[in-house]
Amino acid sequence: MAAMILLQTGDAFAEEVSPEVDKGISSVKQESFDFSAEARYFTTPEILLTYKDVSADWIHEDSAENFYKLKLNREIFSLMGTGLEWNVALNAVDERGKSLAVLPSVGVNLYMRIQPRLDVYLQFAGMTFGRRAHFTDFESGIKYWARKNFSISAGWRKVDFKLRRGGETGDFDLSGFFVGARHAF
Repeated sequence: MAAMILLQTGDAFAEEVSPEVDKGISSVKQESFDFSAEARYFTTPEILLTYKDVSADWIHEDSAENFYKLKLNREIFSLMGTGLEWNVALNAVDERGKSLAVLPSVGVNLYMRIQPRLDVYLQFAGMTFGRRAHFTDFESGIKYWARKNFSISAGWRKVDFKLRRGGETGDFDLSGFFVGARHAF
């Protein structure tokens, strides 16, 4: 009887001290940092960095214009690879070293798994401030997961940023097809 009590308390003590004892070394190798980096070619180079629900997007146009986007995504629902998210973002344009023009936006992301390794998605964000300013960002595409942490994508995107206020101006209008590769860490 004493041996049974000792064995049971020994197991309970081991669980309190280290709950990952039964998972073994494979659990250490499977941990991820929730960080991903994506490089695209969208008529010009584009880089997207994502950590958990926050992403940063940078597009450099040949005419020395830069577009920046800092976005926060929040999930509305997700079920078996299909889901809906909403987002808020700050969008900025740096036009040939002039002052930085910034506009906020809100949007939605819809994604759907059509096969175990194939997703389609649609994203839209925008906001208008009458005649003085507007911003729209539309993207649709397909993503193929070649490996658990590596995917390739292709699609179409349109970014339209216009701001006229006093001496501050910002114009960025770019649309076209893109291809990209993404790696998650």
